Amino acid sequence: MDRNPLQGSVVPFARRWHVIHEIDLVRLIQEHRRRLALCDQAEAIADGLPERPDAPMTAAFLTALQGLVAKGERVDGDYLAAMLLNGHEDPLAWTLLDHVRHRHMADGAAARDLIEAFDGADATMGPEALGHMLRCFFTGCRRAVDFEQLTIIALAGHRLTREARALLVEALADNVAA
Repeated sequence: MDRNPLQGSVVPFARRWHVIHEIDLVRLIQEHRRRLALCDQAEAIADGLPERPDAPMTAAFLTALQGLVAKGERVDGDYLAAMLLNGHEDPLAWTLLDHVRHRHMADGAAARDLIEAFDGADATMGPEALGHMLRCFFTGCRRAVDFEQLTIIALAGHRLTREARALLVEALADNVAA
C-alpha cells in the first residue's frame, strides 16, 4: 500500500514547516516508543540466555523484528526532510538526516540477522554469540532513536513550539531513564 509520508501533517503542501507543533511529532515519537519496547524485549531475551525464550515470546519478537525491517525500508526520511530542511542546501541538515537514515538501515540489517539467528539456518547459534547480537541490536537501536530526536531538536531549533520541545525532551529523558 503506497502511503504519502506527509499525509496528515498540519501543512502537507509546504516544503518545510515554519513552526513545528506537538502534533507533527506525535506519530514519530510513537514509532520511537515501539522501537524502544522492541529493544527492551531484546534486552530481556539477552538477560535470559543461555535459555532461549518460549515459542510464543519468540514468535512475538520475530514479528516485531519483521515489522522493524519493513518499516526501516520505508524510513520517515521524507517527512523529516520536509519538516526540518530550510529549503536550501544545508550541509549540516543533510548530513544529520543522512546519518539518521543510515542508522535506520543498520537497525534493519541487525533485525534481519536476528531473525535468521532465531528462525533460520543459524537457529542453533550459541548463547554467547546470540547475546552479543541482541546487545548490539538494542544498543544501536536505542542510540538511533536518541540521535533522531536530538537531530530534530538541533535542526528545528526555535521553530519548535514549547509543547513540541517538551515532548522531545520528555522522550529523551525517558530514554535515559530506561
